Amino acid sequence: MFTFVVTCYNQADVVPYMLESIKYQIERFGQGQEFQLIVTDDGSTDDSCRVIDRWIDENQGLFVKTDRLFREENAGICVNYVNALRHVEGERFVAVNGDDLIAPYNLFDITAKLEEYDMICTAFLKFTGEGDIIRSYGTYLEVALQRFIRGKTLYRAIKLGFPIMGTAVYRKSLLSESVLDFILGFRTVNDRACFQKILDENRDIKVCYVNRPIILYRISATSISNFNSPTRTLHNQEVAKLCRIERETEKSPVFCLLLFLQEKSAAFRISPDYFVRLFRFFSPYFAIMLWLYLRHYRDIRKMERRLVDAHWEECREHYGRMGERIGSCPDS
Repeated sequence: MFTFVVTCYNQADVVPYMLESIKYQIERFGQGQEFQLIVTDDGSTDDSCRVIDRWIDENQGLFVKTDRLFREENAGICVNYVNALRHVEGERFVAVNGDDLIAPYNLFDITAKLEEYDMICTAFLKFTGEGDIIRSYGTYLEVALQRFIRGKTLYRAIKLGFPIMGTAVYRKSLLSESVLDFILGFRTVNDRACFQKILDENRDIKVCYVNRPIILYRISATSISNFNSPTRTLHNQEVAKLCRIERETEKSPVFCLLLFLQEKSAAFRISPDYFVRLFRFFSPYFAIMLWLYLRHYRDIRKMERRLVDAHWEECREHYGRMGERIGSCPDS
C-alpha cells in the first residue's frame, strides 16, 4: 500500500489543489495499487477541516484507508508531522504540505527505485500567484547540488544544515522511534531534523538523485523561505540548535569549528536588514555550495536548465487543470 501524507494549517483555499493532484496521480498512474490517505490539520482556524472532510467524502473510493487527524489546538508542524508519520502503514509514502501540489509526473516510478536505494532525492519547482512557475535557473542550485552530495560530503552537509532532501522519498523503515522523538524536539524544522537524525543512524545510506520535479512548492507571505515570514526567526533559531546538537557529539575539532560558525550564521539569516543577511554567504554551508558549484559548474548549469525548461510549462498547465477541477466541484 502506498501512503499520501498531507499536513495542513489554515490552507482552506489551497489544500484542494494538493488533494486534486493526489487524485490525478492515482487516476493517471496508480492502476492496480492500494492507497492510504492521511490528512493532519494543526488546529486550523479557517474552514480547512470542513474542506478536507468534504473532499475525502466525495473521493472515498480512491483509498482503502483514510485518516483524518485534526487537532483542536495548534502544536506546530513537527508534532503534526510526527503524528501523521506514526499512522503510515505502507513502506512507501510521500509527505507533502497542504499548500503545495504533486507534479504531473509518475510519482510511483520514482518510489519504485526504493527497491534498490534507501532514499531518492528529487527536484522541485517553485511557483507564486496563479501558478506562475519561477523560471530563474539559480533558484534551483541547491536542487541540482543533490546530484553531487554523496558519502561523507552528504553526511557533513546534512550536519551543517543543508536544506536538501526536502522532497526526498525514503523507506518507512528509516523512521525509527528515535528519529521521530528527535523531530519532536523542534517546532518548524521537521524535514531537516528528520534527515539529520536518519543520516546519524544510517551512515551508509544508499541515495540517488532524479532531476525531475516531484513537488510544486507554493511561495507565499507565510512560507519559511520568505525572509518576511513571521516564522522565519524561530526556524533559523532551530537550524542553529541542530548545529549545536551535532557539535556536542562531534569529535573532529575542525568540524566542531565549522558547526560553531554555521550555528552563529543564523543570526545573519534572521536579520531584517538585507545587507546584514548577505553575511550568511560567509558560512561553511555556502563554502561547500561554492566548492561543489565550481567543481561541477557545467553539469549543474545543464541540470538547472533541463529541470526548468523541460517542466515549467507543463507544471503551470497542471496547476491550471487542478484549478479547473476544483472549480467544477459542487459547493466550491
